[in-house]
Amino acid sequence: MYPTIDQYNLSSGMGQLFVYAQATVPFYVDLLFGVLLGIITISIYFSQESKKGRGDFPVAFAVGTTTTTVLLVIMGMLSSFVPFRTLGIFLSLTVISYLILFFSDDR
Repeated sequence: MYPTIDQYNLSSGMGQLFVYAQATVPFYVDLLFGVLLGIITISIYFSQESKKGRGDFPVAFAVGTTTTTVLLVIMGMLSSFVPFRTLGIFLSLTVISYLILFFSDDR
């Protein structure tokens, strides 16, 4: 049986809605921050492309993963919304993105 929204104290803040969504859909956090990572990375890439004439994907990916990981850490400190599995995945993605950035041919 799925938990109902009546079981959560919504007067304590909007964060309880995220906790409710996480309890209902176990991979909600992964999807939420994965989409956020994609949006940030693509927007940075196309912003660079419109200003400079070409986009730099390793830079956009490194900035996107760093921003998403910082938001994940902040959300993890505020509530029990972020599981350690998700934090580990995004931390490893951040390290991989910086390795790609440092070893890319354009540097």
